[in-house]
Amino acid sequence: MIIDTPLWNISNEEGLETAASTVYEPAEDTFLMLDALQLDLEHIVIDRLTCQNKAVADPCLKRGLLLVVELGCGAGLLTAAVGKALHSCESVGVHCLAVDVNPAACHATAQTCQLNGVQVDVIHGDLLTWMRHFEPTNAISDHSNVYGPIDILLFNPPYVRGPDGEPALSPTTTKIDQKDQVAQDQLLSIMADAAWLGGGPDGVDVLKRALHQAADLLSEQGVFYALMIDYNYRALVRDEMEARQKWTTNNDIIYKKTSADDVILTTFGSNSTNRPLACHKILSRHVPGERLAVYRIYRPHI
Repeated sequence: MIIDTPLWNISNEEGLETAASTVYEPAEDTFLMLDALQLDLEHIVIDRLTCQNKAVADPCLKRGLLLVVELGCGAGLLTAAVGKALHSCESVGVHCLAVDVNPAACHATAQTCQLNGVQVDVIHGDLLTWMRHFEPTNAISDHSNVYGPIDILLFNPPYVRGPDGEPALSPTTTKIDQKDQVAQDQLLSIMADAAWLGGGPDGVDVLKRALHQAADLLSEQGVFYALMIDYNYRALVRDEMEARQKWTTNNDIIYKKTSADDVILTTFGSNSTNRPLACHKILSRHVPGERLAVYRIYRPHI
């Protein structure tokens, strides 16, 4: 499986000149995500999602299309690259969704996917708030066995600390009067800043929201690829350790690994203590003054 860098073009069509400037341009973090997917995705699809290497039928076998969702899609490079790579695999079907709070980014993603021959449904929304979460009935006693539909989740989140510890910016999908130029300019400015400087004091506010949603909406074998800067990961580990000090459990899995490259997260989702998430570093790279890394996040018992 080859993850090629897709063609892209952030449109400057009439009426979109100003809006296009708010779309996050592909940069070092985008290409690091692509490199990490090149290293990791093929064996995840074969060994975990579709279990093609199993000699006999296995209940973990994914039947039907793999659902790929990119959050904060921006110019849509991750969706286009993964969609194209999976489409080239004869044994794997794929349905791609891309989500962004910025309508200009939605337009850019649709363009990028069209340029690369990838079919995508683009959603103007806030992370996974638009996706219906299955609510277990009283007849289902073991809620820990209820999983979501997402097989591959991709997110290059706003990871930079807000200035002076400011909370994360929160652009909304609320429509505004297009004739109100001042309000329009303010909204576009917020969207442009939130694309990279929306992470809050530790740079993880938006990622934490996504982790809460992913814990419920990932499929049983689903994987979540997320990019973090070094202080993002340290903040997650710190919060995890503080949470563990508040309660004890007999479930030893949450204590297995916490290191520079691995941590078990137990505080996300509606049933977090029974549905931990493992966070494993795949690839890292130095950028001026900091270190970026891509992590694979998944259910550790699978």
